[in-house]
Amino acid sequence: MGARGWKPIIVCLLAAAACSAPSSIEIPFAQGAADTPTPPVVVPTPPPAPSVLVVCLAEEPDTLYIYGGPNHSAQTILPALYDGPIDVLGYQFRPVILEELPSLEAGTARLEPVTLSSGDLYFNPESSLPETLRIGKLYLPEGCTSFDCVRNFEGGQVQLDRLVVDFRLLPGLQWSDGEPLTAQDSVFSFQLDSHPDTPTLKDQVHRTATYEALDEQTVRWSGIPGFLDPEFAGNFWSPLPEHLLGDIAPGDLPQREEASRAPVGWGPYALERWESGQSMEFVRNPNYYRRTQGLPAFEHLLVRFLGERDAGALQQVLTGECDVLEESLVGLGVLDRLQLFSGQGRIRLSSVPGVLMERLDFDTAPADDRAAVLADPATRRALAACIDRQGLIDQVLGGLSPVPGSYLPTGHPLAVTGTGGPPHAAAAGAQELESLGWIDQDGEASTPRVAQGVSGVGDGAPLEFSLLTPEDSIQAALGAAIAEDLAGCGAAISVESVPPEDLFTPWPEGSVFGRSFDLVAWPWLQWVAPACEVFSSPEIPSAENPEGSNASGFSDVAFDEACGQAGLGPMAGSAYTSSVAEMQSILSEAVPSLPLLQWPRMLIASPLVCGQRADPTAGSLLWNLEEFTPGPACE
Repeated sequence: MGARGWKPIIVCLLAAAACSAPSSIEIPFAQGAADTPTPPVVVPTPPPAPSVLVVCLAEEPDTLYIYGGPNHSAQTILPALYDGPIDVLGYQFRPVILEELPSLEAGTARLEPVTLSSGDLYFNPESSLPETLRIGKLYLPEGCTSFDCVRNFEGGQVQLDRLVVDFRLLPGLQWSDGEPLTAQDSVFSFQLDSHPDTPTLKDQVHRTATYEALDEQTVRWSGIPGFLDPEFAGNFWSPLPEHLLGDIAPGDLPQREEASRAPVGWGPYALERWESGQSMEFVRNPNYYRRTQGLPAFEHLLVRFLGERDAGALQQVLTGECDVLEESLVGLGVLDRLQLFSGQGRIRLSSVPGVLMERLDFDTAPADDRAAVLADPATRRALAACIDRQGLIDQVLGGLSPVPGSYLPTGHPLAVTGTGGPPHAAAAGAQELESLGWIDQDGEASTPRVAQGVSGVGDGAPLEFSLLTPEDSIQAALGAAIAEDLAGCGAAISVESVPPEDLFTPWPEGSVFGRSFDLVAWPWLQWVAPACEVFSSPEIPSAENPEGSNASGFSDVAFDEACGQAGLGPMAGSAYTSSVAEMQSILSEAVPSLPLLQWPRMLIASPLVCGQRADPTAGSLLWNLEEFTPGPACE
């Protein structure tokens, strides 16, 4: 099911065992010359070693129950048990165990009119939340896919559209125990996710009117009236085996062996043994739907839990103790070694710019008594032009990221190149600061510019700011590089590293969401649907809206209208793509935030294992585990 929600996900960035003989097979060694001839000894050829793929995780999975809050290592290995059901690759949904993705064009997604009265549940286009229809509230009447036709509810009965989406499973799917996998198993999963005793977020559940099985292969999702979900193609709940779990109370499932430590799946492997604190052993699933294609290529999957990271984990690939590493095991701190060993052919490094966009946000509307120096878009543009983003990327990431061409990540199908803020031009940025009244009095780079005739700022005030970054060595290096670039234009920057959780403390305690900061460099998630609300006026944190996500305080009427229109998704047709393009243009000109880089996702493997394909939006970089094959020759 597609991931949603505005809050960022801060992710940790970042001869083979598959070909070694098992210890149970004795390898004969040549004997020394004997004094007398001896009859030749016929040594029987040992049976071929089983094909084993060794995956090393950062820690032991805490559970394999998808609604039990699995840790990162558990989520990494879940594709062994569950292939799909829908992959998110390249910022787009891709069907795995479905015949196709639902679409408006094919008629498997459509809008149907429903009649509502006061007190009925609907989706409020203004708040983007499920609410009760009351007099004075905004709603989208039937046939309305634009904010130009939004109406106020005045009582009586009104008609709204409800989005209805059909999903159809591939025929003949089976659980690894041989039982049929049906549409009802997906409905059962939805019912578990909906249950109050299941510890999951209920955002999408609350936006769902009905979720039902029409037959053995078909599931129908119906949204609440007015909810024109731009990510409707992902509204399919990952099946769970009702024949095994149906009689267990939902609140008991996280602790039950059948759900957490011995689950049955439909993926390429079946869990055979779990040695606590040591390893997990999987075997080929004989009922895997792609078995006729010879998949998975490896007969056995051995999962080990490592207690060391970075250099120690990398060493285990070099020595053949691990074939594939969980992405968080090796980070950017050993990037030089990764690139060296990859160039030497000693490891296989698959890297891609990820969904975490590092942004430099400006406090455009301080909530305290500080002068609103950064309220001026011209000042923000001048400072942004002083930052050499390519230099930052080369210095901190070894070039493993493009300079963002938009506030949407590179590779996003809706990204408009050339809307990523001012290009690097330090001399022009310095000249612009001078024209705005920030004067370089002494020509010394070591002292900041001072104000002279700047609106709202006393003459003689220095151009100086604080910059907050997450408490991390790589982030600290990034902050220092930004400070150095800005100092070159005459802005003095003091860098402060704080625990990541402190950066996301809500209003009013948090310095960022409390809007009492100057600059902050932090990672934010971008997904399939553009997260424009993080710059919209209704999301500015305040006493009335303490959970607001727009920490910059940026407010622009045209942007708010475009963001609201984009929230209606593909149902709005060309208005959807044009509104997303308009938002990017507005952000590029106003620069409440400067996209700095995309944190890379890296998958490290032995050169004797082929088939790895890192993807920015894949839930796990082992998303195509069944396609991993023994090397060494890879296409």
